[in-house]
Amino acid sequence: MATLTLIGEPFPGWDSALQAAAAQDLTEAVAVAAPRGCSARLLIAKGTEAPVLESPRARVETLPLKAGMLPVLWQSGASARPLDGEFVHALTPMVPLRSRDDGDGTQTSVAIPHGIAWQAPELMGTTQARLFRSFVRRAVRLADVIVTSTHATASALQEHFGPELAVQVLPLAAPTRIMRPSDAAERRVELELPSTYVVTTAAPGEFGRLDWILDAMRADPSLPALVVLSGSFPAPGDPQNAEGADPKLAAAIPTELQHRVTVVRPRELEDIGAVLSGAELLALPQAGIGTGYELLAALSAGVPALHGGSAVAAELAFEGGIGAEDATAFAGELSRIMRDDAERSRLSVLAEDQSRSYSWASTAWHLWEIHANI
Repeated sequence: MATLTLIGEPFPGWDSALQAAAAQDLTEAVAVAAPRGCSARLLIAKGTEAPVLESPRARVETLPLKAGMLPVLWQSGASARPLDGEFVHALTPMVPLRSRDDGDGTQTSVAIPHGIAWQAPELMGTTQARLFRSFVRRAVRLADVIVTSTHATASALQEHFGPELAVQVLPLAAPTRIMRPSDAAERRVELELPSTYVVTTAAPGEFGRLDWILDAMRADPSLPALVVLSGSFPAPGDPQNAEGADPKLAAAIPTELQHRVTVVRPRELEDIGAVLSGAELLALPQAGIGTGYELLAALSAGVPALHGGSAVAAELAFEGGIGAEDATAFAGELSRIMRDDAERSRLSVLAEDQSRSYSWASTAWHLWEIHANI
């Protein structure tokens, strides 16, 4: 019977650690949801620590090359030959693909996690955005099925590639490693977080819109402290590893606000869950939020979102979030929500309710259905 192979090495970038964790969760869920006689397999690169998968129908296999070589290798059609005849799914467009005959039995579904490479490439960096667009074009041309996690991203792809592009929506869930950890309180103490705070993943610049929050804090001294959650992780031996702060983000904080802002560079993924679950509100002013894993984790902890009109954020948060599409409106809503305990409590209940719409079990079931229909 069939084995569904999950690509465990994601497209390199700011969210690669989250995507890798998500691939592990999805592999476990795919194994549990597998039809009788079917199984799941996770492919990881040489040097990547193999996760422990609980299901007896899930296994991990290691590729002979390190992760840094895969973006180059997987642009070659020949590299896809070992997967001929397999069922393959990738959570990002970094996947070995080649043109095949209809009868070879191969089935490949590829998820495009976001449209940032076209909508706000500055958030990814010019080089990474160009490479991402190249992999997406290749997936659109060669994959059997293109999926996205939101209707908003599906619409963005169809705006770019044309309305004739067939895109299926496959909702995702938060990686378990960024859900509230059992030692969340202890981690927040170690990270020296304030007792009450708003958290954001915003970045400096026109599309990152961190200044929307900073300007709001200048205008309203009653707003609580801000925790800026960096998307980057220190490499082993990195001198910033001990400090835990992203120097670029720290430099963007004005002197007069430095006593009210804490920049956190996660030491590991569990730190993200600790930071998110302890916040009063998740502020997302940025023009694009990527796959939205942090938002999904916040919702599961009952933390509502204030977003800057991002279609992805609005879709994922639904009634557990509020949108404000310019800096003035964002500042006004931020002050209003933080002054009104009853409103925050109401939004918290709605956020947790919305989080129940997302689960890896549901994602896995629908993924098997997609491959059954190819």
